Amino acid sequence: MATSDGRGTAEVISLSLPRRAMVRAVEKALEAPCFALRRSVSLAGLVACRSKMRDEGQLVPSINDYLLRAAGLALREHPVVNASFLDGKVIQYSRVNVGVAIAVPGGLVAPAVYDVDLKDAAHVGHDVRQLVERAQNRSLNLEVLRDATLTVSNLGMFGIEDFDPLVNLPQAAILGVGAVDKGSTKSMRLSLVCDHRVLTGVEGAMYLQTLCDLLEDVEDTSRVLWKEGT
Repeated sequence: MATSDGRGTAEVISLSLPRRAMVRAVEKALEAPCFALRRSVSLAGLVACRSKMRDEGQLVPSINDYLLRAAGLALREHPVVNASFLDGKVIQYSRVNVGVAIAVPGGLVAPAVYDVDLKDAAHVGHDVRQLVERAQNRSLNLEVLRDATLTVSNLGMFGIEDFDPLVNLPQAAILGVGAVDKGSTKSMRLSLVCDHRVLTGVEGAMYLQTLCDLLEDVEDTSRVLWKEGT
């Protein structure tokens, strides 16, 4: 249906199912008292190690795969973040399932990569590729859209340097990821947006510190992010 006024002909577009779901999630997110913690992390060591792996002919997971893995390991160390706020209570979960934000026609979904803390980065990348394919084919089930305990939203591939995403309630937090700077430090901006009903600023900051330590420590990165079963 089209209408016309001083702005010209206007087409009225009905919301798709993904867009309607996104609108409901956004409206719900605005109900929560949230705060954002922002800091930069240097990926110089990780970038160098990935280049070495590529030169050696190895399979090289993406930066986002390593980031998801590190986010899961940090959740294991900070179970207070691996939580939800439901019916006036805080619920902490035993499994670490990191949601990955995926754009789909007309909306956005954030399916869960299950047990990220128990997988290496290559395995995480394999799971993400499967989720992207399923999202494009509209074959994601309700469980995988519900079961994430924290979501990572990465807009760095679009050149976005810094942003504060909306928390995907009832999750306690969401991590916004910006572009990797091309300078010598290969720095990247992170923004952790937290539901204040679940997390204090100190708790969120401690989680973010652990995440950055994992990504910045080259020896630790090789130990816990690259090798399965460590």
